[in-house]
Amino acid sequence: MQIALTGGTGFIGNYLTNKFVKNDHQVVVLTRDPNHIKNPIPKVNYIQWNPKDPQFKLNGLENSEILIHLAGEPLVGPPIIGRWTKSKKNKIYESRVLGTQNLIHSLSVSDHKINTFIGMISGIGCYPDSGENILDENSKISNEWLADIVLQSENSMINNLPQSIRNVILRAGIVIGKDGGGLKRLLFPSKFGVLGKFGTGNQWWSWMDIEDIYNCIVFFIENDHTGLYNVTTENPVRQKEFVGTLSKILRRPNTMWFPLLGHLYKLALKIILGGVSAEVLYSRKINPSKLFKTGFTCQYPQLEQSIEKNLNLK
Repeated sequence: MQIALTGGTGFIGNYLTNKFVKNDHQVVVLTRDPNHIKNPIPKVNYIQWNPKDPQFKLNGLENSEILIHLAGEPLVGPPIIGRWTKSKKNKIYESRVLGTQNLIHSLSVSDHKINTFIGMISGIGCYPDSGENILDENSKISNEWLADIVLQSENSMINNLPQSIRNVILRAGIVIGKDGGGLKRLLFPSKFGVLGKFGTGNQWWSWMDIEDIYNCIVFFIENDHTGLYNVTTENPVRQKEFVGTLSKILRRPNTMWFPLLGHLYKLALKIILGGVSAEVLYSRKINPSKLFKTGFTCQYPQLEQSIEKNLNLK
C-alpha cells in the first residue's frame, strides 16, 4: 500500500513514516522543499507541495490510497516555548485552516487514488478548562482562540472533502515520545530536580504513547470507520502525578513538596507563554470511549510503561 503524509518531517510524522517504511509500505511525503530535507528517510519519496496554493498540482500521488494530514505550524514553540503572538497566530491559521483547504483543492486537480483522508491537525485543546468533568466528542467547545482554530481546521476537512473519500478526524491529547511532545519538554527540568506542580497540579492531562498513535492510525486505515474521535488512553493522569511518575523513573527529586513554588510556576507560565499556558494549566479529562468501542486497544495504556519505553529503560 502507498501512504502519503503531510507533516511527515515533524515529531509525529517522522515516527509514522519510519514505521510505515519498516512495515514495507511505500511512503510519499508532501513537503515545501523536497530537495532540502534534513535527515531524509531512505525509500521515502518526498514530493513538492505548496500549502498556500489551492491550484498546486501534486505529482507523485498517482498510486497513493491513504493521505494522513499532520502539517501545521506548531502550537508550542519554537523550539520549546513561545507566546501566541499575532504573527504566530497568523501562521497557525494559514497552515492549519487555509493549508487544509488548499490541500484538498490540490487533490482535486491532481492524479491520485486517495480513498481515505485521516486528519490529525486538531486536538483536545478545543475543550475548555473543565476541572473534574469528563469530556467526550459531544462536550461543549471552548470559546477561546485555539478552539476556533480547531473547529475551522476540522470544518476545512468536513466541508471540502468529496463524499468518495472516507474522512477520519483525530483529536490527539499529549503525545508521549522520546523525540518531541510533552515528555521531551519536561525531561530537562526533571533531570535537574526542578520540575514540580503547575499551580495545584490537580489538572487532568490526557495522553497517548506515540506507538499507540501509530497503531491507531493503522487501525483506521484497516477498518472502515469514519468521523471524529478523541485519541487518548483511558487513563488520564493529574499533572502532579505525571511529574511524580517521571521523577520516580529518572530517580530525581522534584519540587512538589513546596506548594508555593507550584503557584509561582503557574504565574511564570502565564507571563512567559500567555495563551499557550492553557495547554498545561487547563484540566481536560478525556473519555475516549468512542475510540475504544471500535475495537482499538492500546499497547501502552499506563503512563509509567510509556515513559520507560520511550526512555529505553525497559
